[in-house]
Amino acid sequence: MNNTEINWSELTWNPASGCEKVSAGCKYCYAEGLAENKRGTRAFPNGFELTLRPHKLEEPRKIKRPSLIFTNSMSDMFLESISDDYRDRVFDAIRAAPHHRYQMLTKRPEVAARYFSTRSVPDSVWLGVTVEHQLTADRIDILRRIDARVRFLSVEPMVGHVDLAGRLDGIHWVIGGGESGSHLSDPAIRLQRAMVEPNGDRGAYPYPWKPRADRYHWATDLRDACLKQGSAFWWKQWGGPTPKGGGRKVDGIEHDGMPTHVPGAMPANYTHRELANAKRQLELAPRAS
Repeated sequence: MNNTEINWSELTWNPASGCEKVSAGCKYCYAEGLAENKRGTRAFPNGFELTLRPHKLEEPRKIKRPSLIFTNSMSDMFLESISDDYRDRVFDAIRAAPHHRYQMLTKRPEVAARYFSTRSVPDSVWLGVTVEHQLTADRIDILRRIDARVRFLSVEPMVGHVDLAGRLDGIHWVIGGGESGSHLSDPAIRLQRAMVEPNGDRGAYPYPWKPRADRYHWATDLRDACLKQGSAFWWKQWGGPTPKGGGRKVDGIEHDGMPTHVPGAMPANYTHRELANAKRQLELAPRAS
């Protein structure tokens, strides 16, 4: 279990590592780069090849403070090559430590739907899908058919516009964010995938990148769709060669919405590090017409 700089979570837990690319958001996978750079080490002996880590199954019970835990930041729990038997062991570990909330993302909702057709989703699990552009929006429809207390979307890395109109019924939380990584230092790649461009204003430091005017509405359209539906909205970052290079304000506001409107979604007596300003920011955010 590790602390994380991912601003919508607190800890990462990886009872498995390694994955396979399935769509455009995977092209510059940060997890693959990290694992391959450490191939042959104790942490990643097999690089980014699938590696089960049963010795980590007891970790949630050892953390006493209720926490938000990004579950499998280095893999996808619904990767086809992970067996249902091992998934059962992971969910048994989750049920043994229900004081946490487990944020579980997949790009394979069809596998999740099959798995949960004969099993229940623990109430402590927030189940989400990644939607990096409109071509993967059908994942939302599959997710909506799974009975989970909290369903969420990660529209990040956002490499194209995503229209959520009519697709947020039953979706409680939406995370949005532009892509980040050193590959975006290449102008050709940046033109194709980034939501930012170089900021010529030296006075803008520490934000040397600024949102592209022609892609700014990618973020505001997400926000407005969430406001219209009543889904919580979190804008993670604009992205760039470094994650914080473009800041994270949309129309001057940092959006830190969490699914606090869902009964039982948050741990009892819990305050996330970003939640103190969430209510105020939601009230200040422009309303959809």
